[in-house]
Amino acid sequence: MLAESHEEIINEPHSSPKRIVCIAVDASAHSKNAFNYALENIVRTDDQIILLNVRPVANPIAGVTQFGDLTEELEQMDEAAHIRSHSLLKEYGAIVLSQSTACRAIALHGDAREELVKKVDELNADLLIMGSRGLGNFKRAVLGSVSDYVIHHVKCAVLVTKIKSL
Repeated sequence: MLAESHEEIINEPHSSPKRIVCIAVDASAHSKNAFNYALENIVRTDDQIILLNVRPVANPIAGVTQFGDLTEELEQMDEAAHIRSHSLLKEYGAIVLSQSTACRAIALHGDAREELVKKVDELNADLLIMGSRGLGNFKRAVLGSVSDYVIHHVKCAVLVTKIKSL
């Protein structure tokens, strides 16, 4: 079962927003920090907030291995990730709506870098806010940085927050 690439979870649009502000969210502390920073310092009641969460695609090629067919297990993992994504978006969306700010929440499915750029550009966003995991130079070179990729490919302004060091 392959889920849709984009699933709208909350759709409470603003009739004439001054700005479209996207906030990328996941279950990390870095994401929570970015979300809180956005609400405390950036978001205004006349904004349209669009929450975005990207869950990875289970690799169908990895389904058949030397240990047998793992397709069913991969589908179960994908369904669990689907449920977590929707739950996370509903949780963050409820907070935005409680502040009398228009909110949409969209679950994306695929590579985080590509899906965020595609959706943010499609939405014609004015600003994307996201957290930084704070990868070192080596890990960033090997793994790639989602925020670095997005900064260089998206058409709107990007605000990347970092957690303050103690």
